[in-house]
Amino acid sequence: MLLIKNGRVMDPKSGLDQVCDVLVEGKKIVKIGQNLEATDAQVLDASGLVVAPGLVDIHVHFREPGQTHKEDIHTGALAAAAGGFTTVVMMANTNPTISTVETLQEVLESASRENIHIKSVATITESFDGQHLTDFKALLAAGAVGFSDDGIPLESSKVLREALIEARKTRPLFVCMRKIQDSTVFWASMKISPKSILIFAGRQVWPNIV
Repeated sequence: MLLIKNGRVMDPKSGLDQVCDVLVEGKKIVKIGQNLEATDAQVLDASGLVVAPGLVDIHVHFREPGQTHKEDIHTGALAAAAGGFTTVVMMANTNPTISTVETLQEVLESASRENIHIKSVATITESFDGQHLTDFKALLAAGAVGFSDDGIPLESSKVLREALIEARKTRPLFVCMRKIQDSTVFWASMKISPKSILIFAGRQVWPNIV
């Protein structure tokens, strides 16, 4: 049993945000309140600290494969856990990029050995070429949660439209795109408005936006 005392307890679901105590039994929070006491409980003084559900970061760079001199999945996971993040989503701008089922499976296998939840996106286009879509359906089935050509804009309105169509069919968690370089050319060639793009891509996903 663990009694966490005097922490700032924040729970977005219930709206709770106050300094109080949390009693944990096994792996379950059994009580939250002021001035809690528990016989034989380990007491942890959390004064000045935040007690909250695990944080989520949907944009991390763990640089594996190919750039592990900067970071790797293990060191990234340790840093995330130290900061209170229990779920993260890795970007796909590795070397090679996460554009195939095989590469995705390799990084997810490595991620499965860590003590936090690690997800990954795959690239929108093959190796960021901006021209050929990856296999959204196969990559989602293999464990991708979304798609992003991280930091590289899709300059082809045709490819962007194809990506949005594919996203609407397969329903990934998210598709992240950087703005088109020449927005005037883009909108002229598409002959649709920014609002119609949102309606076309995700009316059911973003009703408050459209």
